[in-house]
Amino acid sequence: MILSFTVKAEVKLPSLVSNGMVLQRNEAIRIWGWANAGEEIKVNFKNKIYATKAGTDFKWLIKLDTQPAGGPFKMQINEKQLVDVWIGDVWLCSGQSNMEALLSRPNIKARYTDVISTSNYPMIRQFTVNRDMAFIPIVDVASDKGWVGVNPETILSFSAVGFFFAKDLYEKYKVPIGFINSTVGGTPVQSWVNSESLKQFPEYDQISQRFKDTAEVSRTLKAHQLHKETWYQSIEENDKGVNEQWFLETDNHEAKWEEVADLNKLGEKVNFPKYGSIWFKTEIDIPSHLVGKAAVLSLGTMLTLDETYLNGQKVGSINSSYTNRFYNIAPNVLKAGLNKLVIRLVSPTTGIGFNPKNNYQIKFGEDSVSFNKPWKFKFGIELEQLPKGNGLSLHSPTAYYYAMIQPLANYNIKGIAWYQGESNIPKPEQYQDLLTSLIHVWRTDWQKPDLPFLYVQLANYSPTGIEPAVSNWALLREAQMKTLKTSNTAMVVIHDIGEKGDIHPANKEDVGKRLALAAEKIAYHENIVYSGPIYRSIKISGTQVYVSFNHIGSGLKIIGKELKQFSISADGKNFVSAKAKIEGKQVVVWAKSIAKPIAVRYAWADDPEGANLYNKEGLPASSFKSN
Repeated sequence: MILSFTVKAEVKLPSLVSNGMVLQRNEAIRIWGWANAGEEIKVNFKNKIYATKAGTDFKWLIKLDTQPAGGPFKMQINEKQLVDVWIGDVWLCSGQSNMEALLSRPNIKARYTDVISTSNYPMIRQFTVNRDMAFIPIVDVASDKGWVGVNPETILSFSAVGFFFAKDLYEKYKVPIGFINSTVGGTPVQSWVNSESLKQFPEYDQISQRFKDTAEVSRTLKAHQLHKETWYQSIEENDKGVNEQWFLETDNHEAKWEEVADLNKLGEKVNFPKYGSIWFKTEIDIPSHLVGKAAVLSLGTMLTLDETYLNGQKVGSINSSYTNRFYNIAPNVLKAGLNKLVIRLVSPTTGIGFNPKNNYQIKFGEDSVSFNKPWKFKFGIELEQLPKGNGLSLHSPTAYYYAMIQPLANYNIKGIAWYQGESNIPKPEQYQDLLTSLIHVWRTDWQKPDLPFLYVQLANYSPTGIEPAVSNWALLREAQMKTLKTSNTAMVVIHDIGEKGDIHPANKEDVGKRLALAAEKIAYHENIVYSGPIYRSIKISGTQVYVSFNHIGSGLKIIGKELKQFSISADGKNFVSAKAKIEGKQVVVWAKSIAKPIAVRYAWADDPEGANLYNKEGLPASSFKSN
């Protein structure tokens, strides 16, 4: 943002300082902005006037007295009047897509229809920061709607985790709760820190230094636009399926199509991810008595753009990985007997795939016909992956720190809630240092060395159901757990409430509730159990390993009949499944095949299905590896 002023220019305020804002209680409140050098600024709040003058850099800042919770108030800043101002608690909610995910997202919306329809919380307010990139400091963020309170219409644009987190805090403390939603899906932690913190990571530092050159940024944007245009031109002009019209009811290219009985098994025949286009076809046997009736083709969700044809006629197309495909079928399209269904998937960035939960069928009112014949598939064209966004990748180091975090730092906050990590899965060994750096940088920006920092550990996820030899998800969860060494932090464990087939699970309420519990302890200093068991140490006695934990609350607890997901090792590398039981405040682990154990693991998998160690307060134990 470039600021320029004339003699008669109005005082300019940052986007956060606006109608409907929630200001942080019990702290000196910073109000800031820009004006002509030397211009006098007066802030009138609750019948007290505060004054200063803009500096030669056009900036000004005024500190208001500490205020208790309350409102609504008015605030006069020179010629500007702000209304509907409240004092309460303010949180910054940041991270990638699982924090970003709105209550309007189809799987989340379907889960919380009652919550949405009855929500009326005017004292819960969200300020959504517009998505933007910058590689050098900028002065302000943008927001399309500013501060918005919760009602059945507005709630759909709220971060689901942010809303449930704020709702629990509001119901507990009965003060206005505002949260700043500054999130971007698909982003790694290194895009949320400054360039100074990346010196220990040369691969990221090199990029951040290069993009400080605005001319280099411009060249990158132009190159990506040309690349994008070429990619899509190739998709339309060189796709064999388009040129040979594979979507027609009959074609002459049957011989080279491969067959798969179940679309969920496609990964066994094709080495994904693949980019470009891939065609699928199958046959649907329609009884004669259903022909001519109103019908809907139900295909579930797919990872990218589909173009769907029935008997040679296009019946629909959607470019979304979260929207169910329900395509209305005209009465003259279906016929008695075999009908040909063809789907073309086009993927520039996400890779081609189907949701394993899909149920493929044609619905005729109360009747339905499921697809039970094998599928055939064939590539129309294979291309390289098209980088996401505008060429300045979502993974660009520092991109979102300078654009969406640093400009917020004058605005007092109670603490930070962070949900991110999925995009750092390829290099989990870096994550502890990166996240620790982020916490330090943000606390420095807000001038609060002990600013409460709450974060969510990764959920369970394994879309293929095949556990890899090395679980990067488990390694990253371990890095997150080790970040608890940083003072005044708390980690929320959720590997029991995710969905193995969906990286964006629908259950956001329990995530918000567990974050609120952590806030009550770390930020509000309540004497409560706020965490599940966290690994502390082991003691070996003969063939058995005794595991001790922090945060056991009023005791350890099994959900079910026996402990699962424990494994044991004699060398620290090769682990075998183990028996485990609770003895007092410890868990004892052993395996018949291991005579001299030296290490234990728990819930060490992408999807630690069945992991069932909790404390009696109902909070799950974190996964861990002892050595």
